[in-house]
Amino acid sequence: MPPMVPALNRPASFSLMALIAIILTIVPADLAQAQGGLPGNSLEVLTRLEDELSRNDIEYRLRASRGQTVGERLTFDYGASLRFGIAGIDDAFGDTRTLLQYEADLFLAANLDGGHSFFGNLRFLYNDYPNGDSFDGNNSELLYPIGNRYWYEFDLRVAHQAETGERLPYNINAKVGRMFLNWNTGVVFSNDAYALQLSADWEGLEFMGLIGRTARSGMYDFDISRPNYDGYTNRHLFGFRLDYEVDPIFKPFVSYFIQRDHNPDDERQATIFGDTYYDYNSQYLSFGGSGTIGPQLTYSLEIVRETGSTLSSPFVPPIFPVPQTQDSIDAWAGVLNVIYAMRDKSLTNFSFTAAMGTGDPDRLSTSSTYGGNRSGTTDRAFNSLGYIYTGLAYAPDLANLAMFRVGASTAIPIDIKRPDALRIGADVFFYNKLDRGSATSGISGNSRWIGFEMDFRLDWRITSDVSANIRYGVFFPGSSISQPFNKERHFVYAGFSYAF
Repeated sequence: MPPMVPALNRPASFSLMALIAIILTIVPADLAQAQGGLPGNSLEVLTRLEDELSRNDIEYRLRASRGQTVGERLTFDYGASLRFGIAGIDDAFGDTRTLLQYEADLFLAANLDGGHSFFGNLRFLYNDYPNGDSFDGNNSELLYPIGNRYWYEFDLRVAHQAETGERLPYNINAKVGRMFLNWNTGVVFSNDAYALQLSADWEGLEFMGLIGRTARSGMYDFDISRPNYDGYTNRHLFGFRLDYEVDPIFKPFVSYFIQRDHNPDDERQATIFGDTYYDYNSQYLSFGGSGTIGPQLTYSLEIVRETGSTLSSPFVPPIFPVPQTQDSIDAWAGVLNVIYAMRDKSLTNFSFTAAMGTGDPDRLSTSSTYGGNRSGTTDRAFNSLGYIYTGLAYAPDLANLAMFRVGASTAIPIDIKRPDALRIGADVFFYNKLDRGSATSGISGNSRWIGFEMDFRLDWRITSDVSANIRYGVFFPGSSISQPFNKERHFVYAGFSYAF
């Protein structure tokens, strides 16, 4: 596999090159590894991929066993799965590292009187670097969380209909526990959280409120210069959303999401410029909509304005230590998703995504406090705990990015009884810088064209219990990335699971 190298290559003066060299020397190894397209970011993509595949296995088992009643008023679904995965990941220095993953999942779902739902999932994930070349020195590690998902949900409409057969014109729903939250399109928040989520709807009008905090483990903080960014994050979350279904063609919404930094107050990183402190608090005002155009095309749109406050970096280029200041945030992002589903036996669909976010010209890193916003200026870089699919190999952050994706997937009819058992798909990404002079995920030169990527996937339900998943991505750098960093980057993953 060709080596994976950083997307960084800004033509610069000797002083700036010296600054970059010093940064790479004094910042934690995690920071150097977690830049876009580097191992830290690749491991986050791999973690999300494994989690998505595990959730798909659980959902498939639930669908397969639904309707098997244990009692008159109480139903149970339960199951387990075993998964083995292997991934090839290249680091910034051209070394290929092999990761073996062993995973076991147990789940129990229960429903009482239709409207009371309970779900619990235990997940045991073991990482093994057989050649002893892990990124953080832990060549074998049992990863947390073990209690991956556990929640209770009450739905008034379903409970009333199960009892009386009558469907209420209004509804109240409450869900509490540790759950996966995907706020709107996922740009603002898409992660695990301990949360209480309340919603109510009446005649097309729907309200949703949220209060919670980030999960103690199992997620990555956006500030990769912060100590323990990949092992412990404490950010409190508040949000509300209002929807109104004008017509199936258009359902507009407005939402407000608040993130408050409650990581330890004494958390700091010692550098040659003095201690670096961390405090990033943000609010996200979103508006957009979703709907259908005809029976085959669906779409969703979200535009976000981010405001708040952040601590600046403790130095400015070329190499001047400065006191940290608390600066304001003013950033924007947006995403448009379109899916066209054909009415053929292969269940073919075509999809398109356009996504972009603003950057900041004085940042060396789009998301870090260290090497981040210049003291005394407004921070224009968009950052959040959200996630959208930006590729497997390059996988950039949204800050200072203009990305376009076209994709397609279809089923290969190898089994008449299960026409969707084998699916293949492909995506092509085009990456540009929104602002030529601002940083992106990694270091790039004075050009807008970052490059393009092709991703391929195969999902095969071999039997009702056995499945295989393959992912491959290759990134081709553009004119913004020059030698010696303009090499192709690859991401390879293969997994096999047995679910019962």
